[in-house]
Amino acid sequence: MTKIKIAIAVMAFSVAGATHASEIVHQFSSPSFSGIGFSSHALTIYNQELSRKLAIAAEKKADALKAEQDAKNTTMAKFISNLESRVYNELARQITEKLFEGTGTQASGTFAFNGGTIRYTKTGSMLEITITDENGNVTTMTVPIGDFGWLAP
Repeated sequence: MTKIKIAIAVMAFSVAGATHASEIVHQFSSPSFSGIGFSSHALTIYNQELSRKLAIAAEKKADALKAEQDAKNTTMAKFISNLESRVYNELARQITEKLFEGTGTQASGTFAFNGGTIRYTKTGSMLEITITDENGNVTTMTVPIGDFGWLAP
């Protein structure tokens, strides 16, 4: 009798389960196939690709900048920069002496330097200096050459 009760109970559960079943419908979960949410999916992919391209470009730029800085930090590059600075300083000192000292001064002059020209003209108590670089850019300075009282000892 217990076997019959068990068989009836199993049949009751299997019939009840069949009455609640529904049709199986396949749906794609990928927006590429279903079209649902495709624009968000496409924008996400675009943003990921763009971010990667920008990261690669930034990395290349950083590497180029580092290589340039490394080239400037060599002992030879530092020596050349220091020597060039001292040569320019000496040249500026000599020009200043020619312009402002009492003996051997010239009223005007021109000289070429690094592809540009430097012209100076003394008129009375003023000195006009015109510097033209190799690209044609002009810088003009007017300097008073009177008594520099604050420079006197």
